[in-house]
Amino acid sequence: MLVVDPSSSCDICLEPFEWDSTQRSPHIIDCGKFFRSGCLHQVFPTKCPLCRKLYLPSEIRKLHVECSSNDDKEEVDLLKQLILGYDSSEEEILRLRIRVDTWLAART
Repeated sequence: MLVVDPSSSCDICLEPFEWDSTQRSPHIIDCGKFFRSGCLHQVFPTKCPLCRKLYLPSEIRKLHVECSSNDDKEEVDLLKQLILGYDSSEEEILRLRIRVDTWLAART
């Protein structure tokens, strides 16, 4: 199942997705990109704003996702730092490793 970060936003209006509103929740089009439903129904001509592939408004589908909670924020931040830290200094990597070890120890 796709997990969407709570801070994710629509690339058309740049507003965050709202999970309890059909018009503001993420909907997917044929090219695989997703936007707010209300935004997609206002696009004319009906081309993906990012890749310009045509889509049919009748084929827009609600995207059923698992929303990550704010409790997962620290985990996501650590993962981002691990991914982006490949060219960091040894000192920075050691500090990050200590943070990860501390985070893991708190969950066991």
